[in-house]
Amino acid sequence: MSHKTRSEQFSGGFPKSIEAFAELTDPRGGRHKRHYFGEIVFMALAAIICQCEGFDDMERFARLKESWFRKFLRLPNGTPSNDTFRRVFSAIDPKQFNRCFMTFIRGRHGDLAAQLIAIDGKALRHSFDTATESRHMHLLSAWACEEGISLGQLEVDGKGNEITALPVLLDSLDLEGHTVSLDAMGCQKAVARKIHLANAHYLLALKGNQGTLHKRVEEFFGSPGQVMEARRSGKTITTCDSRNRGHGREERRVVMATDALGGIDKLERGNWWGLRSIVCVEAHRREGGTGKRSIEKRHYITSHPPDADLLQKFVRQHWCIENQCHWILDVTWKEDASRIRKGHAAKNVALLRKLALNLLKADTTVKDTVRGKRLQATFSEEILSRFLKVEISK
Repeated sequence: MSHKTRSEQFSGGFPKSIEAFAELTDPRGGRHKRHYFGEIVFMALAAIICQCEGFDDMERFARLKESWFRKFLRLPNGTPSNDTFRRVFSAIDPKQFNRCFMTFIRGRHGDLAAQLIAIDGKALRHSFDTATESRHMHLLSAWACEEGISLGQLEVDGKGNEITALPVLLDSLDLEGHTVSLDAMGCQKAVARKIHLANAHYLLALKGNQGTLHKRVEEFFGSPGQVMEARRSGKTITTCDSRNRGHGREERRVVMATDALGGIDKLERGNWWGLRSIVCVEAHRREGGTGKRSIEKRHYITSHPPDADLLQKFVRQHWCIENQCHWILDVTWKEDASRIRKGHAAKNVALLRKLALNLLKADTTVKDTVRGKRLQATFSEEILSRFLKVEISK
């Protein structure tokens, strides 16, 4: 019969609702642990939901909510200090934390229905450290657009290195059956190949980093003669025309998609695994106040057949990662203003915010905005218990 040491016992303690994180290695050494590792993580998550921003806030929150926490946590030595929270989150292995996060998402949401997975980068502006001359952190994130949940993140060594980090993030995701959208930084042959081999589709924004290909696509959509010739030769060309108003302006979007790839060099086409269509999105905008008009054209390549309606939907959905994830983290959680920066703390707390955001967005029992749900959780222990899915012992 095996007996756990005191240190091994204190390395656990994860409540059932977050037991997917039980595989996370306790980074604390020595025999003088006073708090269960899992309980520290759980209290930090609850604090992040309830408008706390840093480790000092976590200490205050845990201390003032101790009687509530004791209904389902053991807390053998009370609640942790801010230094304990800081040391733990500075030392947790962020890659392992992210793997546990993904396990949690699969356990909570199961296999996701086929949908768009948008991938984009975000800088944590105030995560720099002048004492060590470290730059601010840049994270690459994946977002399931229809579910409205974060699927994971990966630290990038500066925005320019997203290219090398992308394959690693893609390998960590279950992409089969989904469509992956990326901005021009991700428009790389190796990325398209990896997505194609994962039995998924891609929609890649095309700009100057793929100069020759971009020029050929731009020339095709800019030439009525080439478009007419493609129609005569039996190629499929579909269009979609939509209008909307919002944010003080009117916008008309004309989307054209085609499988007429003859203008692209055959060898070049072969290097883009799964390539089936090219796409042009022409946005006409009119500012309501000034009447100023502008036209912007954007081009894409995709492994989808030329269905303008579907591709228009995907192009618009890609911005969900900005509007529903990055913007909310900045405005509601003030992520850009956070000065958490020691060790791995910035990236680990960033993942904790995404976990909190997922929990709030997944809950359908409280009808409110994300900000409103955070306020309600702060005021009501019953609602906080509902978000965290904890069972309080009688």
